[in-house]
Amino acid sequence: MTIKIASRSSKLALAQVDEFVKQFAISDYEIVKIKTEGDKKSAKGETLFDKAHFVSDVQKYILNGEADIAVHSAKDTPAKELDSLLRYFLPSKPKEDVLIFREETNFNEEMILGTSSLRRQLQAKHHLNAKNIVNLSGNVDTRLEKLHRGEYDCIILAKAGLERLGLLDELSYQEMTWSTASGQGFLGIEILNDLSDEIDHSLVHSLNEQQSHLGRWVSIEREILDELDASCNSAISIKTEIHPKFELGSSTKELIHSGVIYGKEKYISFLGTTVKETVNDIKKQDGIQLLNEHN
Repeated sequence: MTIKIASRSSKLALAQVDEFVKQFAISDYEIVKIKTEGDKKSAKGETLFDKAHFVSDVQKYILNGEADIAVHSAKDTPAKELDSLLRYFLPSKPKEDVLIFREETNFNEEMILGTSSLRRQLQAKHHLNAKNIVNLSGNVDTRLEKLHRGEYDCIILAKAGLERLGLLDELSYQEMTWSTASGQGFLGIEILNDLSDEIDHSLVHSLNEQQSHLGRWVSIEREILDELDASCNSAISIKTEIHPKFELGSSTKELIHSGVIYGKEKYISFLGTTVKETVNDIKKQDGIQLLNEHN
């Protein structure tokens, strides 16, 4: 059976499909290439739109029976899942952002810095004290071309995408220490919930095995984002780690969800061991109001 894989048509999206089929040893497949609403908006130079526009058009192909499986950038997938689709997050590449320089190798606050992400814009403002932050649109190649043409002194991109495209070694960059978007560096895989074909069931079994605890942690982060009604364009970073817990002379381990919500003039850090605890910490610090500052 030929598996039909729905994907955006960009070079990076197709590199993700190639990564996926190699990981699962899928040899008989066909790629259904889709130019999504997000791609059209980005091509027009728009930057402030919900990144779910990169996902919803691809999902339609599975729901309509025109494809068997979809491969996304996990960070672009909306927090709220569709009941009719199973979603898996596969750890793959580094989660960090990188600051890429045109000429200089050290950042100074007067540099013209390009990024389309509201989160990254505010991180650059608050953590780098950047004074000249400019919107940057287009795919990875287009953004790098604009940098090398001199439209920007530096730009921020995800390290994962640059690795997938084999471009990282060609660039002069600095790795950022801030936390990033939920799912950055992960593949997001979606498949119909109602399966009837044997090969699909076998694939789901493999997906369950390879998702690992890291992928399940991303799912918990998405529950937090859903509770906050946060979108892919919200100025929030989040990460999950496992920490030792000492209690009554014994030692166990617990998950810690931490991150930052960025407002126009300030930001707050949050922490919690459960979805409820994390959301409550955010609410206590008026984090919801900070999120809504940009709406």
